[in-house]
Amino acid sequence: MGFHHWRRGNFHGASVLLEEGIARLGPFAPSCQGIDVAGLLAEAIGAHAELIRLGPERMSEFDLARAPRVRFAA
Repeated sequence: MGFHHWRRGNFHGASVLLEEGIARLGPFAPSCQGIDVAGLLAEAIGAHAELIRLGPERMSEFDLARAPRVRFAA
């Protein structure tokens, strides 16, 4: 949902929901049921940091094709 808000230009909603998602994933790292949770967390943390860096005025500069992806653990 955080990226849905990001796509719609809602800085506050994107930031809050990314923070919540990151917090909820933490206990499942490094992997859970074959999913690379640690990798997903790293990507989500990086995206959130980029959102904060860009701020509400420039958040549309982020290419949402770079949003975190769920991957299988190696």
